[in-house]
Amino acid sequence: MKLTQAGQFDIPECTLITSTGNIVPVQESILELTLYEGIYENSLYGEVQILNDIALSNKGPFIGQEYMKLVVLTPTLKDSTHQLMFNENVFHVTKVGRTEASGVEILTLEFYSTESIHNQRTLLSRAFKGEYHKMVEDILRKDLKCRKRLYIEKTNDIKEHISNNVHPFDLIKSFTTQSTAKTHGLSSYVFYENLRGYHFRSLQSLYAEGSRFTYVQTDANTTPGDPSDPRITGMKTDDIISVEMTKILGVKVLDNNDVATTFGAGGLSSRLITHDIVQKKFNVNTYNYLDDTSLVEQGLQKYATRNAGPAGKIKDAPLYNKSKLDEEGNRISDFIPIQYLAPVTTVKNKEEVYKNSQYEVYNGDLGETEFIFDPVKIETTLQKRRSLFANLETGISIELWVNGNTTFGAGDIISVNIKKKSDDNDDPIDDFVRNEFLVKSVKHVFNRINKKHYMYLVVTKDSKHKELEVADHVEPKPFIAQPLYDDDNFYGDETGYDEDG
Repeated sequence: MKLTQAGQFDIPECTLITSTGNIVPVQESILELTLYEGIYENSLYGEVQILNDIALSNKGPFIGQEYMKLVVLTPTLKDSTHQLMFNENVFHVTKVGRTEASGVEILTLEFYSTESIHNQRTLLSRAFKGEYHKMVEDILRKDLKCRKRLYIEKTNDIKEHISNNVHPFDLIKSFTTQSTAKTHGLSSYVFYENLRGYHFRSLQSLYAEGSRFTYVQTDANTTPGDPSDPRITGMKTDDIISVEMTKILGVKVLDNNDVATTFGAGGLSSRLITHDIVQKKFNVNTYNYLDDTSLVEQGLQKYATRNAGPAGKIKDAPLYNKSKLDEEGNRISDFIPIQYLAPVTTVKNKEEVYKNSQYEVYNGDLGETEFIFDPVKIETTLQKRRSLFANLETGISIELWVNGNTTFGAGDIISVNIKKKSDDNDDPIDDFVRNEFLVKSVKHVFNRINKKHYMYLVVTKDSKHKELEVADHVEPKPFIAQPLYDDDNFYGDETGYDEDG
């Protein structure tokens, strides 16, 4: 099939397998299909509206125990990772709703990925040993029977984890908060499913893949070029469609810039006191966002732009101004709004390396016990992780309405350029809403009535285009403090003591 318009799609298969074994093709009766994916969602889920013009009640009872095979294709896209191929990895229908419109019944079926259902049915009670990335692979493959593509980033350290009646997804989620990446040593893991498969990986590994697509905001009702322009004569339809694909149909900048929330969550600074009850010592570690020189090397601005322009060019800068706020010279990250206290237990092994003293392993060959498991890197897994995610959540976020595109999804990087509200011929693009963004969530809507696939995206970033100019002034305050009123005023016979004279 040839692609003739942006958002074009085809549903060659949507088959329901009932609890009694009946096979019911319903692709021709679909009114609308909605599918959700996000970096904080453990699985894909959605709903499909089916016009009951084929006497479905005669073909099987629909009670929320059905399997659904689904294939959605975009013409000209050949790569299977860019298609919705769920004819083998089926969805589970969990809920059936019925409404009536113009005398015709409409069924609304809610569905989830098979791993989500297996997760609800499974409790894990056993010990896990080794690296966290191997534990995650083991849980997905063996406990959840996952046969999809896995994108798993290698983790540091050897660990032991004992689970007690824990659902698999809850256990993997706990691993995200304790894992540090082998490549860069950060604790920024997320676990989610998108159209390509399951991901257990750091934000930095997402950033490193670079931008997959670019969107540009244009004026309403514009077309890709002036038809009277001789240069557009004979323009290929594919070129016009490509331009339409890059258009932003609707945009809303979200009210996420909340410094107070970021500050209180430890996004700008925090203090950590670790008490080693075995070594009989404590350590104090202070995290300061503006003093963290690694941000440039670890952030979206570095990874996603490393192949653009000169080597090492950085397009973006940290979110906050480095100006001094008071006469003591404090910046916004020099205050300590939150303090953590964490116990640790370490012991030195034969190589004088600190290991976790809580777990001993007996070595039969040597006839002695050994300490082989690594201690928790609490400074990274707590302080740095909280800062990374707090700034990502309260940074620059926008909602986009665009034509459907299955070449990217949740967890991918795209480029977005939004026009300024005022005219600026030198640079018409908004300084804060430009360049690379992380796709946080996607809502796919496949509408059979208007034959269009639309996407509603939420994208976010923890950086901005230009570093803000440092101001040469501090917080304005009066030079003289106002009078103090006390009991002599409250209980005395003086009136109007707190009024101007």
